[in-house]
Amino acid sequence: MKFLLFLFLNCSLLYASGQQFNSSSLHQGQDLFIQQYLLNKKINIIELRRTTNFLTNVNVKTTNGIQITKRSNAVIRHVKHLSERIEEVYLENSEIDSVTMELLVELEYINLSFKKKAESNQNAVPSFKMKLFLIKNTIKNKRRKRYKITAEPIFENTASPYWNSVNDTLYQEFGNMANSKKIDAEKEMVVIFNELTSSGSAPKIETIDLDLDNEWVVKWGDELHSDVVGSRLFAAMGYDVDHPYFYGKDKLTLVFDSTKTIKNWTQLRDSVYVFCKVDITPYFSNQGNITEEMILINPDLSPYLGRLYVQFIKCGLEARPDRVKRLGSFLPDDMNNENNRALRAALLLHAFIGNWDTKEENTLLTLVHDGNYNYKISAIFSDLGTSFGVKTKLLPLDFKVGLVNEFSWEAAKKVGNKVILQNQVNVMLTPYGKATYMDLKWMASKIEALDSLSLRKCLSKAMWPYPIEELYFNKLASRRASILRAFDIEDNHPIAFDKKITIFENNELIVKKGKLKKDYKRYENPESLFSKKGRNRNYGN
Repeated sequence: MKFLLFLFLNCSLLYASGQQFNSSSLHQGQDLFIQQYLLNKKINIIELRRTTNFLTNVNVKTTNGIQITKRSNAVIRHVKHLSERIEEVYLENSEIDSVTMELLVELEYINLSFKKKAESNQNAVPSFKMKLFLIKNTIKNKRRKRYKITAEPIFENTASPYWNSVNDTLYQEFGNMANSKKIDAEKEMVVIFNELTSSGSAPKIETIDLDLDNEWVVKWGDELHSDVVGSRLFAAMGYDVDHPYFYGKDKLTLVFDSTKTIKNWTQLRDSVYVFCKVDITPYFSNQGNITEEMILINPDLSPYLGRLYVQFIKCGLEARPDRVKRLGSFLPDDMNNENNRALRAALLLHAFIGNWDTKEENTLLTLVHDGNYNYKISAIFSDLGTSFGVKTKLLPLDFKVGLVNEFSWEAAKKVGNKVILQNQVNVMLTPYGKATYMDLKWMASKIEALDSLSLRKCLSKAMWPYPIEELYFNKLASRRASILRAFDIEDNHPIAFDKKITIFENNELIVKKGKLKKDYKRYENPESLFSKKGRNRNYGN
């Protein structure tokens, strides 16, 4: 049954040891979560219709005084479909069975996630207070996480909206997910400007592609490379992710829409600076008007003849496919998510890539259209770019990611009868705080399957300059080996690495004994791959 797996990810059924659930505890685990919909073992029709109305009535615009986001037609249809199926049980005066429980759980999950999104949007631009909290929290939690070694067999996790098993060719998982969502990121892309976005602290804008169907977010800054790799490695381990892509010099063309407030490059640059206090001028490559010659190469540009466009030295592009409906966090209050092994175990994967920004807003519940007028729930790990070497600073308040020299050679180590994770995070979410040694060992067994080819393939998509990519490859191979040693897992796919790697380019020393020695091609990398000045100091520009 298509929602059977969904229900059991939220129950208190999946023990830390990975045991299977039984049907008698299934309902007990869910009664508390959906008790408002239950009345003497029957459907509480008043509460059901109240929730359905909130999620589908476009005239309801606030919740607890907070402005709620626009409801997509697809989400409205899906919620109505869920509600209608539940109402059939009520009209038949039937007792609630496991199938109905599944529908109730999904409805309430969507309800809570939708409300979380409203809360998140209210604080879309991180305040100074929030930034200060995140960095202070990082310092406060600087003490490494320690896990007492236990001797238990590793049980395989069961597929759920949080995690799915993958095939043997790990690097293909990201592309497989993209294909299922109808994401088509070509080597050269043309997008139409839509609007500025105020979410997050990095400079970004919302655009739409030439078919006026799928949306894309264009980004600049220090996450351009790291987000690409982090998302692919999470996908390789079985997690759903956002789909970011890197675009080099003049590979992405941003066309301006004359009906929008922002109509040219100068207005875009100035508006982004007002929102983010980051000057994207160093990313500028060239500008011009759409010509007949350009239309001959790409006929889809014909409606935009004469329109202004701009191209960049480098930028990122993240897909917002039409068949994926984004709700809110997949960790809303009152959900027993900490009882899912795949979520708890993700802490080790964050440590592997060195992800610092683990706050709740970077989890995302989605509805994915399967092509047959049905939607399935899927949980996305979002914004994985705050990784691969993070430097935080309290005075002045700032942080920088993608610093290869800040990316340590080890991610875990065994000391006595404990395993210690060496990654710092700004928020220890409830599932991560509940993680056990066996949860992490389960994930370590998945990381063991990451061979040299898959690691190379994932890294290559980030388009880091060769010396930096080589240094990252060696460091990730070393971090992988440190994890397997710490958890006493036999390495069937050993990856050679050199902690003393030295790289010359055109007779110039770039990497010496495992350390980047200069600010590599700063003009081509405006965010700097060397300087520790981050977005709050305009990357030193």
